[in-house]
Amino acid sequence: MSPDQRTTNRSAENPAAPGSDDPALERYGYWQELNRSLGFFSSFALSFSVICITSGLFANYGDGLRAAGPAFIWTWLIVGAGQFLVAMVFAQLARQIPLSGYAYQWTKELAGTRLAWRAGWLMIVQYIAGITGTAYALASYLGPFFGLAPSNGNIVAATVGTLVLAALINHLGIQLASLVNDFSVISEILGTVVMGFLLMGIALVRKAHPLSYLFSHPAQHGGMGYLGAFVASSLMGVWTLGGFEAAANAAEETHLPKQRIPTTILLSEVIAVLLGTAALIGFTLAIPSLDTASHDPTPLLYIIGSYFPRYVVVAAFCLVSLAVFAGLMAGLTTLTRIVWSMARDGELPASRWLARVSVHRVPANAIWSVIPIAALFTIWAQVEIVIVASSAFCMYAAYGVIVAAVLWGKKRGIAQPDESKPNGVFRPLCVSALVWTSGIMVLLVFMTAIAMSHVALQETAIGIVLLGLAAACYYWLRLRKRIADF
Repeated sequence: MSPDQRTTNRSAENPAAPGSDDPALERYGYWQELNRSLGFFSSFALSFSVICITSGLFANYGDGLRAAGPAFIWTWLIVGAGQFLVAMVFAQLARQIPLSGYAYQWTKELAGTRLAWRAGWLMIVQYIAGITGTAYALASYLGPFFGLAPSNGNIVAATVGTLVLAALINHLGIQLASLVNDFSVISEILGTVVMGFLLMGIALVRKAHPLSYLFSHPAQHGGMGYLGAFVASSLMGVWTLGGFEAAANAAEETHLPKQRIPTTILLSEVIAVLLGTAALIGFTLAIPSLDTASHDPTPLLYIIGSYFPRYVVVAAFCLVSLAVFAGLMAGLTTLTRIVWSMARDGELPASRWLARVSVHRVPANAIWSVIPIAALFTIWAQVEIVIVASSAFCMYAAYGVIVAAVLWGKKRGIAQPDESKPNGVFRPLCVSALVWTSGIMVLLVFMTAIAMSHVALQETAIGIVLLGLAAACYYWLRLRKRIADF
């Protein structure tokens, strides 16, 4: 659909809608419907909250220790370097195509609607699973903390309640949601990073472990025999260090998006990697007992509690919980903008309804449509690894589609940093990013299959097949409609 056709169709649906006050939007046939109120820090906070290093460290630190010992922490830097390749590609795309619904919009401009539709759906599935996984993890921690029995039923109920609360805040406007994200950056730094530095100082003063401890791997074979365990432990970084491009999904709600969003994409990834590395070093040097930390359900809280009184542990837990909740909210913001962006082009079922904007200038119908789906996904999965694996695989698949669109898309020149040099540095960068995302997808499939029980693996396979059938049916209906219209 051309920009002129989109403008005509949208105007017919809503004659009272305002005209575009932004040349970038006007170029693509859209007008300013959302509230453009986000500054640089709020844009950064959105990406940083979606990455949410706190959630990744608290959820997966024990798994890494069990898999590969203290030396596993260096996988964080390796994954961070690979993700930075993708971030550099996305920063360039954000500068040239400043539209909300990034996965769909970028791919559409580069390779056409068909591939864009697939990229958009992958991101929708990824974020539905992502916000569900974040809410599930938060409910798993908060329930026992408040004395709730840690049964599946209680955790699922708390997860659904958390999703509804996040939707309510998002419904009231982007400014309120961004305010929570802004505070979450501070709470994440205080609850995880500052605590990591304090523990590092204490461990060095008390000589809890020598620095060589950070490169040790007890109970693991050395040399090439250690490689498998080291790669397996990288899942902590693989599951965590994504979502840096979330700021691009609020491009139509950000002032000066062409200047600010590319910077926030790169900055959020770099800061997350560096701060996460510092926190990992601090916590690992301060481990009192490796065996206890490896098997404790909340190993980071166990380490904090070994050096500080309980009220400090409670304070850290509260800060961590706020950071995780903000990550959920940021993920919901990103998800609903993708849904809204595809709906305004008529690419989703009930598009006219999903594309409506409320009096708060947010896609309220999209917000309240994805929450029941996320709740049903929670009730179906009830296994955290199923949720996390589904989210991560779809994320990297969408990354691969976008990067492939840059390399082989019909309009590849759009993404070139210098059109006079079509074979310049950008193409090798894209090839490297595509190799990276493809390798991670293989790793995710292999390691998740090993980690899952037979039942969980079967549930995931059934879910993927059903989702694929639903998407195929919808795509076939769209194709028939286009043939009939033709």
